[in-house]
Amino acid sequence: MNKLLIDNAILEEERGAKIWGATDVHPGILLNAATEELGEVAHAINHGEGKERVQQEIAETIGVLSRLWSMVDER
Repeated sequence: MNKLLIDNAILEEERGAKIWGATDVHPGILLNAATEELGEVAHAINHGEGKERVQQEIAETIGVLSRLWSMVDER
């Protein structure tokens, strides 16, 4: 995996945990968030928002999925 992608995904994971950590108490919540983020990837691609925007949305999606991975792993 690309190092820049990994670094950005880690930053997004940390950012998301700070913002939403108290409300993300069930895997279904994070699944919904991941689905929303993936929709934002599709929107950025479909509307020609540029490479940087698409990559940012991908990093955000991976960050949410990483948080979901950790939550499921803890159960």
